[in-house]
Amino acid sequence: MQGQQADPMKTFDRLEGRWQRLNKSTPEFEEWTRKTATLLEGRMYKVTGKDTLVSEEIRLRQTSHKILYQAKAFNQPEQDRIDFELTRHSPNSVVFENPTHDYPKRIVYEFIGRDSLHAWIDGGPADSSSRIDFYFRKQL
Repeated sequence: MQGQQADPMKTFDRLEGRWQRLNKSTPEFEEWTRKTATLLEGRMYKVTGKDTLVSEEIRLRQTSHKILYQAKAFNQPEQDRIDFELTRHSPNSVVFENPTHDYPKRIVYEFIGRDSLHAWIDGGPADSSSRIDFYFRKQL
């Protein structure tokens, strides 16, 4: 993979913390915690009044041969977790793909400065018209 740093897991250090989605009337967040050198755990949730509603649980996990973005809907069984493999990375962006999944087939995170994140999902390189964008600001 051209132009890539030696340890792609270092790119994910920047994900740690709480990110608030911009332009949403109901506050939505993506929150990441490093558990080990090879594992980060995350969750997507929204806050409505005093209620926190988790919608998705995520893991970034390094195995001996690859790095996986593993997502599952909250309260779903572990076997329902969907794997997306890291296919490209740079110091400011990562791309995960699973061409056999119905949608999304691709998940992209792009860091914009120290406290802004642009993420998107789409149907893969052949179907970028289905792209959905998410803009986040890091909560300090």
